[in-house]
Amino acid sequence: MRIDGNTKIRIDISNLGFVFLVVIAVLSTVAIYELVQLRYGSAYQKALASQDSSDICATPAGYTDEEWREHMGHHPDQYAQCLK
Repeated sequence: MRIDGNTKIRIDISNLGFVFLVVIAVLSTVAIYELVQLRYGSAYQKALASQDSSDICATPAGYTDEEWREHMGHHPDQYAQCLK
């Protein structure tokens, strides 16, 4: 923004475009983060809460055997002994 001799305010369009793109990028990032948390955050908390520390291979409450086996398949390093 600059003031010329006639005291009119001129706005540099290239700066506005950059600011607009930054705002859109930040809003998009926040929106994607929130959507991921809505979709996966609750499932992760459910898995942690229902996990039996004495037997990690046992199907916890709230899961079918098939669902739990599928879940363990996504974490082969953590559940290697269960997937044999």
